[in-house]
Amino acid sequence: MLIFLLVVWPLVSYFVANPNQVELQARLVSRSMQIYLPTILIELLVLLLIILVLRRGNENLTSIGFVDINSRNLLIGIVFLGVAYASLSGIAFLFKLSDSQTQKDLIFLLPRSKTDKLLWAIMSLAAGICEEAGFRGFVLTKLNFWIKNWWLTATISSLCFGLGHLYQGIGGMILTAIYGFLFCLLFIWRKSLFPGVIAHTLQDIMALFVSV
Repeated sequence: MLIFLLVVWPLVSYFVANPNQVELQARLVSRSMQIYLPTILIELLVLLLIILVLRRGNENLTSIGFVDINSRNLLIGIVFLGVAYASLSGIAFLFKLSDSQTQKDLIFLLPRSKTDKLLWAIMSLAAGICEEAGFRGFVLTKLNFWIKNWWLTATISSLCFGLGHLYQGIGGMILTAIYGFLFCLLFIWRKSLFPGVIAHTLQDIMALFVSV
């Protein structure tokens, strides 16, 4: 499972989602059927695999951080999102000031119809739960069992998480890796996935308010 999340997931994400942008726009007929629904199914499949692996070890989701689902962690997740978003927006702004073309404009992938927006919201929740369970809960707890160094474990997890977003360009990959590292620190601090799930889900849902 660790090999899948740290190696296979980034590779598949890159090769599947990295076609020529112009070609992708030309072939894009239905965002819901071509992007959103398949992504939801993949996210749920990953979560299912994690559950199966945990069950084989006589564990459950609480062992990787699905605990302390309370108002305090809800608030921490919201505050974390605001701080992290402001910090990453500053880094993204520096990319623009340097005239860097390292970030790809993927705005054409954003939802337009009501169906698109509904599935985008579901996809955001699925990503929030499944990716936090995988790259924070599972990877950090299981990989650190062998490495026994939270900083190194968080770095490895974040780099692989960022590589899975290489289709967004080098800049997008760097920002995502940094974001992933912040999520790792949040998980290590709270020992709960709930704040990260809240922040991750809200971050993705915010795209619904972007004009396209």
